[in-house]
Amino acid sequence: MTCRTPLVGPALGLIAGIALASRGVPFPPAATAALPLALLPPLAPLAFAAAGWRIASRERANRAVPPADPIDLEGRVASVPDRLDDRIRFRLRAADGRLFDVVSPPTPWPLALGDRIRLTAALRAPPGARNPGGRDPAAGLLASGIALQAIATGPPVRSAPPSPLAWIERGRERFAAAVGTALPAREAGLVRAIGTGDRAALDPATTASFARSGLAHVLAVSGLHLVVVAFGLERILRRILLRVDAVASRADPRRLSAAIAVPATAVYTLATGAGVPVLRAAVGAGIAFGGALLDRESSAANALALAVLALLGADPGGALDVSLQLSFAAVAGLALWAGPLRRTIPLAPPRPGSWRARLAEPLLSGACATIAASLATAPVLAVHFRQLPLLGLLANVAGVPIGSALTAVASLAAMAAAAWPPLAAPFLLAARPLAAALIGLSDAAAAPRWSVLGVGSPGLWGALGFALATLLATRLRGAPRALFALAAAACLLLPGPLRAAAARARGGLEVFFVSVGQGDCALLRLPDGSAVLIDGGGAPDGGPDPGARDVVPLLRDLGVRRLAAVFVSHPHPDHVLGLAAVADAFPIERAFSNGDPGDGDAHGVLARLAPEALPPGARWERAGVSFEVLGGPRDTFATNDGSLVLRVAYGETAFLFPGDVERAGEAAAVARGGLRADVVKVPHHGSRTSSGEAFVAAVRPRWAIVCLSATNHFGFPHEEALAHWRATGAHVFRTDEGAVRFLSDGRRVRRVPAESALDPIAILRERSHGTGDPSIRSPAESPREADPDLP
Repeated sequence: MTCRTPLVGPALGLIAGIALASRGVPFPPAATAALPLALLPPLAPLAFAAAGWRIASRERANRAVPPADPIDLEGRVASVPDRLDDRIRFRLRAADGRLFDVVSPPTPWPLALGDRIRLTAALRAPPGARNPGGRDPAAGLLASGIALQAIATGPPVRSAPPSPLAWIERGRERFAAAVGTALPAREAGLVRAIGTGDRAALDPATTASFARSGLAHVLAVSGLHLVVVAFGLERILRRILLRVDAVASRADPRRLSAAIAVPATAVYTLATGAGVPVLRAAVGAGIAFGGALLDRESSAANALALAVLALLGADPGGALDVSLQLSFAAVAGLALWAGPLRRTIPLAPPRPGSWRARLAEPLLSGACATIAASLATAPVLAVHFRQLPLLGLLANVAGVPIGSALTAVASLAAMAAAAWPPLAAPFLLAARPLAAALIGLSDAAAAPRWSVLGVGSPGLWGALGFALATLLATRLRGAPRALFALAAAACLLLPGPLRAAAARARGGLEVFFVSVGQGDCALLRLPDGSAVLIDGGGAPDGGPDPGARDVVPLLRDLGVRRLAAVFVSHPHPDHVLGLAAVADAFPIERAFSNGDPGDGDAHGVLARLAPEALPPGARWERAGVSFEVLGGPRDTFATNDGSLVLRVAYGETAFLFPGDVERAGEAAAVARGGLRADVVKVPHHGSRTSSGEAFVAAVRPRWAIVCLSATNHFGFPHEEALAHWRATGAHVFRTDEGAVRFLSDGRRVRRVPAESALDPIAILRERSHGTGDPSIRSPAESPREADPDLP
């Protein structure tokens, strides 16, 4: 059988090879022998797999230790700068060939791709994954050849005249200014994102709304927007040229309009930030326009495969980019599944020219296309965002036409503003009702709690299993189709419940100190499988919300469906604000606090939780686990010293969570007594005003956990505090180095790998005592096991 899509196999092979390299598997020199297989079409995928593996292995950077002091860098801007509130982010190719990920203040005249600049920056290693299954920024940067990030101490300085592309960036700035003065804040952020790919003005509520409604693709300039602009321009030009006899009689209007659309597509790609989705669409548009110039038809699958080969050949690290995965998955779904889905509907194609052909069939075909794209992107959404929008189909049916119209109007407004900002006024006036309608539609689709189905990440193999099962389900009929459809659903829906079932079967108390940056958060899974949260992190400086970024994904990965209780130690933002996202995602049966209502944003979160105040001496129990409040009266204490001092006991073992108590709160707790614990959450992130000798001696733990961010501005943890804990023989761990996980069977506590929490088989094996950390359990290093008199 003749293969009608000869590029698909090589593209899949390239992706497979890059996947090996991205996981750090070194390229074996012997694999070079596979490269000549590219001359044999049936074996070409193997050759491309070897080539991708080799290219990605050579491009991959090794981890590097950054210098202690800032250094001077000079080089060329290697990407279109991305706006981040009051900063910009771009890649810099230094004079010595190294590639850096740079974050800097903006320059008076905007930077552009190709500019030569110099700057002074502090270098740091990019952070890796801190929680099991969590974000891993370092992996993507290392795969793209970037070992270090550069945080500029001031605006970059050009060392050569501006690149010609700087005029495009200047136009984006003018458009942003015009939009900001003409539209309300939410509508302005949406129009900026759709018009020029500038997402700096999008507020978190709008971003979350579009993610929940299934309309997130409308926010990111992608194939949809390029089709509207580039192909819309080509169609308009063709119609105009057909009506100009002098042109139509001498040249083919179709070819001429395609020739004009090619450079226009390139300009639009650069003007919208040259993100991966629009680059993919630009390659596809270039193929389509090139086919028109050469009088050839292009295959959608071939165009997609060629885009894969081009983009990943230029930057193998792009394979880890979420937007690339979503973009290619959506187009692949359209190419592979839209037709088969339409054919499964028992309605014959309508007669050309009939009302069904004009109205019903486009609606039916569009629904099939939306379903196909949604199916294809479902595993990517599950892996990265742990949620599937249930109202996405309905929202897209109404939202895509509005978004398409807004794209056309916003693009015209951007071109007008780039020429002279007042010219954009009428276009922005027309954009306002479209933006308001799109936001209203997204908010309505996102509002119900059931509008989003939370799922645990299926991982790479689960995602591949879903894709394969769905492909077979769309190709088969009868019982096999139903069987593979169920298998596909199982690949996405079962990972979380399987992990939860394994934890229930294992039993015991599991305590998870979650890495949430500069804040506190601990997850407890009780012997009956129920979950309890102690604090939820927070970003008081307005940065990314760790509740949505870290806590909710971890809970979904672990199969948590509801929370039996939430304890709030005290109403400081770094302990409270993350609970807002948790409350949005999960039902909470009960909430407890120290009774302080807090103020500002923290007050709003606490008012929503409506917690019960727990005085000293109060106790709450569930599944054999006791939660007891220690310490003295809190009436005269400042906020930190008024924190709950919570002792969680299970059998003969105990964990202590003292919030942010400092010297006064610690003294009250010591006076009351009962502080002995196997594991302690170090008070106040290890400040020198906490962890006094009397408190440390009263707790005398085996392990002490410091919850903090490596980049905190307070200098935490202070060495004096850590020295006190180490003096008792405690092992100190820090959450900025990764989450820390413990298991208790009621007789003793073991530290176990955090990563095994996502492996049901590893969870079941934890029933034995051989899966803990042997170095920590050795009697020589463990004061509690060495001294049997210790409780």
